[in-house]
Amino acid sequence: MLNRIRQSIVYRIGTLMLLTVLVALSSMVASYIISDAAENDAAAVNLAGSLRAMSYRLAATAPSGDIDATTELADEVASRLARVLSISDFNASDNLRAAHNYRKVIDSWEGEIRPLLESIAAGRLPMDSLQLANRLEPFIGDVDTLVSDYQTIAEEKISLLRLVQVGSLFAIVALVYLSLYILHRSVEQPLKQLTNRSLSIAQGDFNGHRLEIDSEDELGVLARTINYMSDEIHATHRDLAHRVELKTAQLQKSHEALDFQYRLARRISEGPLASAELGQWLGEFANVADLSNLDLCLMTPEGEAPYEHLVQGLGNSQCDGNECRMCVSTCGPSDEGDYRVYRFPLEVDKRNYGVLMCTLPRGESLDEEQQQRLATFADSVTAAIAINEREAQERRVALLDERAIIARELHDSLAQSLSYLKIQVTRLNRANRNEQMDKAKVEEIITELKEGLDSSYRQLRELLTTFRLQIGPGGLRNILEQSILAYREQHPQITILLDYHLNEVPLTPHEEIHLLQLVREASQNAVYHSQGDMVQISLTQAENHSLNVRIRDNGVGISNSPEKRNHFGMSIMQERASNLNGKLNIRRRDEGAQKYGLTLFPCMPGSGNWFGRMWGDSTPL
Repeated sequence: MLNRIRQSIVYRIGTLMLLTVLVALSSMVASYIISDAAENDAAAVNLAGSLRAMSYRLAATAPSGDIDATTELADEVASRLARVLSISDFNASDNLRAAHNYRKVIDSWEGEIRPLLESIAAGRLPMDSLQLANRLEPFIGDVDTLVSDYQTIAEEKISLLRLVQVGSLFAIVALVYLSLYILHRSVEQPLKQLTNRSLSIAQGDFNGHRLEIDSEDELGVLARTINYMSDEIHATHRDLAHRVELKTAQLQKSHEALDFQYRLARRISEGPLASAELGQWLGEFANVADLSNLDLCLMTPEGEAPYEHLVQGLGNSQCDGNECRMCVSTCGPSDEGDYRVYRFPLEVDKRNYGVLMCTLPRGESLDEEQQQRLATFADSVTAAIAINEREAQERRVALLDERAIIARELHDSLAQSLSYLKIQVTRLNRANRNEQMDKAKVEEIITELKEGLDSSYRQLRELLTTFRLQIGPGGLRNILEQSILAYREQHPQITILLDYHLNEVPLTPHEEIHLLQLVREASQNAVYHSQGDMVQISLTQAENHSLNVRIRDNGVGISNSPEKRNHFGMSIMQERASNLNGKLNIRRRDEGAQKYGLTLFPCMPGSGNWFGRMWGDSTPL
């Protein structure tokens, strides 16, 4: 019971309320009982007082000789004495003083007073009223004593009722005060502390003033719970703050590493890395990755020792330059003496370029993020070296292709022209050795030799112009416009028109060069051989993403067999068209003017790869 009162505010307050109700009920029940017991006290006092008056009346009636009146009054006194006993709170046999006095009055009445009165009234004993009154004086004194006893009993009951009321009032006031005190100490003050602490927690103060509530009741449990929760949340916040700081530092490191990788990748894309610059990147990487001892060994596929050994910090002290091939082929961590060495081969497509090594004291190790950064840096260095080799190989291939193009151009133009001239010289020698030399035939051979030499010289100049040709930032359109301006200055009598609609077509430099040579060759033929006064150049894109290149003139037209002697440019144009996966069509219009037509189709839109087909157009210029 006491434990429950100590451990529960509700039970404690309920107990106080129950005690208050019990005190109030007890007071009411006691008041009711006392009031009920004192109900007949006044009647008993009155009856006892009336006995005294009737005694005086009997003292006056008995001496008169009226026996009936005396008997009637005596019966009335006996009746009233019986009624006094019936309404009393005691029995005649009780040991109370009032019961003793009552028995004394009854005994005096029945044994002495009544027989005396009846004898006087019957005349057997003469006695006057004064004498009788003196004789009744002790009896009347006993009656007065009995009246006083009843009065005392009534007053005692009233005093008891007053005492019960005062005691109940005091008990109720004490219980109310105790309840208010308990509510103030056990409820109001703890609730005030809990409210203030809750407000501070709501504002984020988890390490503020602790609740000093040591009770074992619900509020004490709540206070201890809040203290524990505050401590846990504060510890959690402190741990989270520490973790946020660590994560922030890690993110900063990651940001620095990503920025480093981005700058390295951008630098790699700009051009080849020299050894000195690669050493600077290695040093910067060591700072970013918090690694002090790094080795970067670069090797050729056939070499047994590195041609470049870049060291950051102390490097690998175990490296003695022997068995480099085994070191390069080893991957992952290994314990070597007092050190732990991590190796990351620079390898791509089964081609090994060297190894990146990180040396740590024995017992230490790299975390996963540092190993990932080392692997990424090794991949970047590998990519840089591979790109350098690829670019060098591409330059070698481009140089060989350029030389092959020059050889093909020389073979298709000057070589064939010189062969033709050699044949003409042979004919001239034969004609000269002939005794009957045909002078007209010799003149014809000489004329053809002269034309062949002029053609070879012109082709040589065109080849020189072609080999020096460069397409600037303006692209194909710009160089075509410049070429047309040059033709107009050299041949002001010929109108040359350009219709260019390939601004949205992505052309590679290779395609631009071949298209430019095709247009230049066809335009030159039209200018030098058509004998017309207008040349129209058209470059357009069809709906099926094909490219149409057309050169038309209003001259005399080309011969039916343009590939015959001295027309080596035609075969070169055909070869250029085939290099573009296109088809070249050369024909006359009905009006006699010549036309060059080239149609190129892309395999895929924007791919830069083309295939061609034949086309024809008889529309007059």
